[in-house]
Amino acid sequence: MTPIYLTLASVFLYSAASIIRKKISADDDNLNYMYTVLFQIAGGIAVIFFSIVLGFGNEYIGYFTTITPQMTLKIFIGAILWFSATFTSFKALNSITASKYSIIETLSPLVSIVLALLLLGETFTQQQLFGTLLILVSVFAVVHDKETKLSHFSRGEGIAFLSVLLSGLALVNDKGIYQTLALSPTLAILFILPGLLAILVKPTEIKKIKIIKKNRAIIKQLFIMSMIWGIAAILYYKAIVLSNSISLIVSVGQLSVILTVILGFIFLKETDNWKIKIIASLISVVGLIFMSI
Repeated sequence: MTPIYLTLASVFLYSAASIIRKKISADDDNLNYMYTVLFQIAGGIAVIFFSIVLGFGNEYIGYFTTITPQMTLKIFIGAILWFSATFTSFKALNSITASKYSIIETLSPLVSIVLALLLLGETFTQQQLFGTLLILVSVFAVVHDKETKLSHFSRGEGIAFLSVLLSGLALVNDKGIYQTLALSPTLAILFILPGLLAILVKPTEIKKIKIIKKNRAIIKQLFIMSMIWGIAAILYYKAIVLSNSISLIVSVGQLSVILTVILGFIFLKETDNWKIKIIASLISVVGLIFMSI
């Protein structure tokens, strides 16, 4: 399968998983910490399973001998950032729509670029500047409230922005990791380790598994979401590795924003301001394409 088809497959899977994530997060806000733990661990298992099925099992051979103390530190930092980003995404989706979150989420590459400028000394092109402006316009369109005139954000929007900041930090941290270590086992670790660390930090949360076990529908949704997300992650990162044009892969990947808005409209009945969301998602995708040029 060519990189472009791998990317398109990951786009569809990621969007489908985002819709399921919204359903899970809306169940009980008090359970979102444990939902995040279970998602991280199950997602990591999915990465291991499907990477082997797809023929990348050789990447696990001798993997741990390639991890230096510096990479170990980066992996632990990445684990903390990714768990925090995932947990806050569940919290945000407890009070805002999946379509609105997907558009706010497009700020993550922008955060990564700004941090790369500050921390890694990378350059910022005119195309990226134009793309940044388009993304900011799209986000403004979905969070703007005619009554408050942006005098304050809703709680869900604030948490969504925090999630975006954390994922942006995580992406910058990940850059050095994936340039050094094999992709599949590293991706699996960055799924599973955050869940394990979260349990060590708050072991009392394990008691909530008894509550979760009573809701078979949620367990099923959580399992399906984790499997889908794991497959999507493998396909997307493999597309980047195999492609001669990373910018093309990143650009095509942004179609998930539009698809999430459409799926949210169809399956979650997120009909409020749907015209604005569609327009904003199109603008954000164009902006992300310019940022990846």
